[in-house]
Amino acid sequence: MVTLGGDPSEFSGRFCIAAYVAAQAEVDMGIFRRKGNPAPAHPISAFWEWWAAEGRDRFGTAVQTGEGDDLPSVMTQQLANVHPDLAWDTGRGHRSDHLLVVSAEGDAALRRVAEQWLRAAPSADEVWDFASARQPVPGVIENVLDINGTKFPLGDIRFGLSVDDQRESIDVEVYHPLFGQMPGDEPLRVSFLFLDWLLGEDGVERWVGAINTTTSSDVATASATDLVEAINRMTAEAQPDNWAFLQGTTPAGERMVVLTRRPLRWIDYPLFDLHTKVSLAYADRRDDGLPTETALNRLRQIEDNITAALGPRGILVAHETAAGSRVLHYYTDSDDQNGHASVEAAARLVDAATTQVPDPGWTDLRQFS
Repeated sequence: MVTLGGDPSEFSGRFCIAAYVAAQAEVDMGIFRRKGNPAPAHPISAFWEWWAAEGRDRFGTAVQTGEGDDLPSVMTQQLANVHPDLAWDTGRGHRSDHLLVVSAEGDAALRRVAEQWLRAAPSADEVWDFASARQPVPGVIENVLDINGTKFPLGDIRFGLSVDDQRESIDVEVYHPLFGQMPGDEPLRVSFLFLDWLLGEDGVERWVGAINTTTSSDVATASATDLVEAINRMTAEAQPDNWAFLQGTTPAGERMVVLTRRPLRWIDYPLFDLHTKVSLAYADRRDDGLPTETALNRLRQIEDNITAALGPRGILVAHETAAGSRVLHYYTDSDDQNGHASVEAAARLVDAATTQVPDPGWTDLRQFS
């Protein structure tokens, strides 16, 4: 069992209780229904109806008194109806007394569910606020983990930092004097937990690259404060809407150029999970297979027209050009039919081919990141 020292009145769906269930409640999908039966509420709407009717008051009382033994299981079941793999926590809020967090645990496909849950939430008030990812825990370095009876002071964690300014990312090696005594992947598990508490779930996804552990204090001399300050500097210096120019060759050995957003972060657009490729052919080529200036101007105009037709419903993240073809890479919300439909309609005007694949996390373009 892993517990975090601190205020025992706060419930945690990740560390102090079982926040997961093995199966989702079955839904009656019968074809024949009695005439007049009301349609079942959407699971997210049903959750917030339950929260308004009883959950809010019961949890508010529980975090004040520390009593409410059945509430963790009640919350877990309510969220299981939304999705069985969602986790949850409660903690101190910043704008409100308490914060209810529903987490996708780093799963990009599940994050859109958590985001939809949050967007349906009531407005924050003085008692409750809500979040779709774990938030930084103030003063976490002063806490002590209890791992199967072993005391684990979080303030003893140190880091080796490798900063990549171009990608706006920091690779970290995590060290603790007790890592050498811990079995298997337990040091890595503790490292992920601590980084979530220190930076918040989205902060880790946004700014931290590779995460490894080490038993050598020589390579890890930076404190948690040093890591936070390095990220704060990177945040202050970050350039919005940057694009990087990359070059390579196709499998056939022809020259290829890529223009891509840098950094390429799905976490900034968690609902944009549908990847649409628009393939544009050009006949006027240079000797290396790239477009002539006339062809390039036409390609740019087409790209501008498609992007304008899409508007804020999606985002162009990259295009690659080689051997008489330019491929535009767009991401939209798969639940927003008007988003990807506008790309398709604008592409048809110039006889361009389109293909679509679900891609939460933007893994299709990881080679450009």
